[in-house]
Amino acid sequence: MDRPLHSVRTRLDEFLAELATLHYRNGAGLPPESSAAELLAAFPELSSPDTFSAANEALAKARSRNDALTVRRIQLVREVVASHVEDALATRHVDAIATLESQARLTADDQTYAFGEALARIPREPGRGRRALLERATGEFLWQNRTRYGDRREAALQAAEQLGAKDYPALRQDVTGIDYDALAESAQRMLVKTEDAYRDVLAYVLKKVDPLLRPLPSGDARRHDLQTALQAPWMDGFFRREDAFPAVVRWLGEWGLTPNAGGRIRIDDEDRPGKASRPFVAVVRVPNDIRLVLQPRGGLDGLAGLLHELGHAQHRAHVSDTLPMELRRLGDASVTEAHAAVFERVLLSSEWHKRYLGLPTMAARDTVRLAAFQALTLLRRHAAKLSYELSLTRKGASAERADEYADGQRHALFVEPHPGFFLHDVDPQLYVAHYLRSWALETQLTARLTERFDEDYWRNPAAATWLKGLYARGGTDDAEGLATETSGTPLALPEAGERLVAILNR
Repeated sequence: MDRPLHSVRTRLDEFLAELATLHYRNGAGLPPESSAAELLAAFPELSSPDTFSAANEALAKARSRNDALTVRRIQLVREVVASHVEDALATRHVDAIATLESQARLTADDQTYAFGEALARIPREPGRGRRALLERATGEFLWQNRTRYGDRREAALQAAEQLGAKDYPALRQDVTGIDYDALAESAQRMLVKTEDAYRDVLAYVLKKVDPLLRPLPSGDARRHDLQTALQAPWMDGFFRREDAFPAVVRWLGEWGLTPNAGGRIRIDDEDRPGKASRPFVAVVRVPNDIRLVLQPRGGLDGLAGLLHELGHAQHRAHVSDTLPMELRRLGDASVTEAHAAVFERVLLSSEWHKRYLGLPTMAARDTVRLAAFQALTLLRRHAAKLSYELSLTRKGASAERADEYADGQRHALFVEPHPGFFLHDVDPQLYVAHYLRSWALETQLTARLTERFDEDYWRNPAAATWLKGLYARGGTDDAEGLATETSGTPLALPEAGERLVAILNR
């Protein structure tokens, strides 16, 4: 095997540990000890096109020998190298954007906000007029600085060129195995199948925010109205932030799990200035140093975020430590996102809410419908984003893409978006596809759990044991293989939407 690839495989675990530590410290409000650019500079093989070429050669040899395990290991490293070639090209643009956003001061009426503060306030601002001002201020800031954000997107196109791909989606399909165009077609079918149920419930939740609000095309609801509705502020009394974590701890205990997974998960719930408002997981070492960063929040959305990140942490903390580095450390991101979604989807059980949060029966039923609506909104939003991002990464970050972005979001969500977000609301490396595939896989995993362990699988320790068996396999599985193994059928995105519609129509 060529030297640069050998070097990457030898040093990758240490590099990823340092990168995760940097991610942890930045998000936890702790001073960073280095920068991503410094880490990449200290590990030049990882972002070298020569390493990618060496991986291609090694992959061809492994395939000729029918060596499935080696093929899988090289595929995973090859995807990481392709991503870091892009990251290296994007580093100076990412740094420039971070500086730009940290220094920005946006004015909404009589108050001035930092860029991040303005974004975070939009969904939680009770007054519609102020929400509109905040959305306009952030959207106009992004539009005025679209060239800077566009430079970051152009780095993806440069990476495809350097690595010899026809275009960027072709590069990502080559390294991930995802057929993006087929997935986009499946996403469009899901949008059609779920449209009526989504619009019906959208009209209901918008009225809960403001009795005069109506969806498009007959109404004038904007994206900020939907963002507020998704917070379900009228339900906040049932989801106090001080109740969420104790309830989840009790649930995990009954299920045969512990929040810290026997010490492998380190929970950082300390109140600290500069700490990220949303929970996240930093994977420092697998499986023995997984860091779950929490800033307790109330509301149904806050509980959903907590459950999702706990799912990530439990998955990574139960990977077998005897696996080869590549299978222990890397994997199909759709799989880990699916395991996180399985945790989050307990919110679709009214009995879970009654048992662990003490909700009355009617409130529990209402919560289940709201959780299903939140999930369907996210599914539809990302379905539209996939088609848009494929276009963006084929045609480039021209101003024409703003209209394309706005049209896609408008038709998916029936609210008016601000076109200025067209380069900000983009997932790096087409990660949007992993989200979509994960929700399809979660639907099949949850169906299997229900089939084997009944509707209340979430309190059956045998179900948790079954999941831990999947977790232990690390990056061995891709989403398609795991779907076929557990359900006997391939991934099917429309089924994920139909399952949510069935809950909304109860």
